[in-house]
Amino acid sequence: MEKIQRFIFHKGKFLPGELKPESPKLKNIKMLIHERDGFNMRRIKRLARLHPNSIWDPENADYGSLLDSIMLGFNYVTIDGNLELSELKISHALCKNAITKFTLNDSIEHIEERLNLLKDEIQRPILIIGKNPGDLQELFEKLDKKIIKKYDWYVAPSTSSESLHIKDLTIKGICKSNF
Repeated sequence: MEKIQRFIFHKGKFLPGELKPESPKLKNIKMLIHERDGFNMRRIKRLARLHPNSIWDPENADYGSLLDSIMLGFNYVTIDGNLELSELKISHALCKNAITKFTLNDSIEHIEERLNLLKDEIQRPILIIGKNPGDLQELFEKLDKKIIKKYDWYVAPSTSSESLHIKDLTIKGICKSNF
């Protein structure tokens, strides 16, 4: 399982830690970067140059943001799993490193339905972002084993101390704020 540092990019700095993008502490670290400064091409291009293999999570994770972020240099970009099916299919066809994301502020039943709908339509990488302690565990306990095996899972628990214990679940990457 890959360990990925999780940051929010806000006001030109990585939080937690108030680190500048060019900080030596961030060199060669794979990150999940939640963008919260609004779309700025120059800033995104600079971040992509400094951290190209990180997972870029644009605030507006739609088709346009995905394409722009890939063109500006990020290799991995999230796209909202609740977008229209046609947009998701096109996004995944154009970008081999698109990562479909879901945030657990939606109901578990809704996410389960979407994952079933998308299982033959999109690529394997899925990012699940927890909102409350234990919600990731609850989701994976309710998901069918066939769905669990269908995807490559990245998880971002709501707290850095949270861990998951699910039989048959292989986590490709866990994103935590340990800085």
